[in-house]
Amino acid sequence: MRLAEADNIVVLTRAVAPGDAFEGPEGGIWTMTAKLDAGNKLAAVSIAAGERILKVGVPIGTATQAIEPGVHVHSHNLRSDHIPIDRVEVRGDGSL
Repeated sequence: MRLAEADNIVVLTRAVAPGDAFEGPEGGIWTMTAKLDAGNKLAAVSIAAGERILKVGVPIGTATQAIEPGVHVHSHNLRSDHIPIDRVEVRGDGSL
């Protein structure tokens, strides 16, 4: 399922197993190489190294390598762009 039109990933709505095949949102047949649970992300289109990954239209990280359509998108090929927690300063009033 593509959650927003701008997304370059899709989210699995069901678990898949190695060998499962289905049509991707942009066409082409995707054959799974690993067991993945519902909720995991797959590239909807070719994503270049350094390109932002968009989920619900919002950047969630940057591709650390080229990712082909139908490939699992996770920490092995995605770097989070979130601010590291040890660099956030919390003021006495609780604000950042």
